[in-house]
Amino acid sequence: MIRKSLISGKCVKDPSNLLITAVRHFHLQVEAGSKEPARREIILSVVCEGTPDPLQLSDAMKRYEEMEEEKLGRKKYGKKRGKIKNVVIRRAFGKYMVETTHLFSTLDQLIQYYKQNPGNLFKTVFILQHPVRQQSWEYYHSDVRQGSLLGEGAFGIVREGTLRTKSGKVVPVAVKQTKADLDLCKAKIKEMMKEARLMRHFRHKNIVRTYGVAVDEQPLLLILELVTGWRGSLNNFLRQNGERIDVTEKIIMCLGAASGVEYLHLNQCMHRDLAARNCLITREKVVKISDFGLSRMGTHYVLKSAIKLPIRWLAPETIATFAFSLKSDVFSFGVLAYEIFANGAEPWDRHTNAEVKAAVLGGMHLKFPAYCPARLREFFSSRVFAKTPSHRPSMTEVVKMLKSFSTADEYADLKRRHSPTSRNY
Repeated sequence: MIRKSLISGKCVKDPSNLLITAVRHFHLQVEAGSKEPARREIILSVVCEGTPDPLQLSDAMKRYEEMEEEKLGRKKYGKKRGKIKNVVIRRAFGKYMVETTHLFSTLDQLIQYYKQNPGNLFKTVFILQHPVRQQSWEYYHSDVRQGSLLGEGAFGIVREGTLRTKSGKVVPVAVKQTKADLDLCKAKIKEMMKEARLMRHFRHKNIVRTYGVAVDEQPLLLILELVTGWRGSLNNFLRQNGERIDVTEKIIMCLGAASGVEYLHLNQCMHRDLAARNCLITREKVVKISDFGLSRMGTHYVLKSAIKLPIRWLAPETIATFAFSLKSDVFSFGVLAYEIFANGAEPWDRHTNAEVKAAVLGGMHLKFPAYCPARLREFFSSRVFAKTPSHRPSMTEVVKMLKSFSTADEYADLKRRHSPTSRNY
C-alpha cells in the first residue's frame, strides 16, 4: 500500500495547478464521485514536458534531461514546458497501471518505477520525482471526532466535534459535511474546497476560522471554529431575543460584523453573501462572519453564468449587471445591519422579489427603525445605501462611524432605549 502522506482525497476537477507547478512534481488524489471507496478512482496529476520523437523509450530519459536544461518558456518537441496532465491510474486483475506495458502489484511499486524510469503519457514524457504531499490545511478523517448535531440544511449537516491539529493539539471544532446522496454533491464539495482554500489563512475575532478539510474519505468534511453560545445563525438569535437587546448592544453587534468585513476587504476578499443568516454569535454576543462559499479574492467580479442570488440583500448594480465589488459588500452589510435593528426580520418582508428588485433599482432602500440613532440612520440612508457604488463608504469608514457611538456624549442614554418590533418602512 502506498504511504498515506503521498495521497489525498479531492473532489473531481480539483485544480491541481494550485499544488503542482514544476516539472517532475506529481500529486495523487482520490476521485470523490463514488459512495463506495473501493470504486473511487485514483488520479495522477503530473507536470510533463515535450512530445517525444518516435524513438525507443530507452532514449527518453536523455531527451528529458535535455529538455530540463532549456530555459523556462522555451519550446521543444512542439510543447510548452510545465503542462499538467491528469490520468486515472487503472486497475485490472489486481494490478495498477498508467501504461498498459507496465503493470504493478502496488501503487508504491508504480511510483518507485517511474521515479527511475520515464513514462509516456498523452505523447509526452513524464517522470515522478517530487511528490506534493498533504497540504497544511488537509486532514484525515481519523483526525476528526464528531459529536452532537448542531444544524442541518439542504446540502448537509453540521456537528460539534474535535480536531487533532498538525501539532497534536486537540481543539473543539464544528464539522460541516455534505449529504452523499445528493445530485449536487460534487458542486457543493467544490464550493467547500474553495472555501477552505480561500479562508485557511484568515484570522480575526469576527471571522469564523477555517481549519481546513478532511479529504481522504467520503463525505468531505469542512472543519471550522466551534462558536460557543447560541446554536444557530444570527437572524434566528435576533428573532428570539432581539426585543430584549438594547440599542448599544445592537450597535456593538453591527461593529463586530463590520470589523470582520473590513478585515476581509483589507485582505482583498469579497464576501458576496453578507446576511444575518450567514453570521454566528457567541455567548458574549460577538458576531462572527461565516459561510464563505461565494467569496472571492479580488475587488471586482462579474458573474459569467446565472446562479441563484438573494435579491433582498443585493446592491442595485449586482441586480442590474451581476457585478460584485467591495462596495456591493458595503451595501449588503447595510442590509445585515438593518436585520440587527429589525430583530431578524426579513428585509422587505411584505414584498415579492420582483417588487424588491424594482424598488432597489429605482433607488429605494430599507429604512431603519425610529429608535436607531438619527445620525446612524442618516449615515446608512445617504452613504451605505447610495445607489452609485463610488458614493458608498469603505468598510473602514463604516467601522469608524460605528465606533464613534461608544464615546459620543449625545448617545450616553442609549442603554435606556430598547427596540420595539420594527417595520421595513
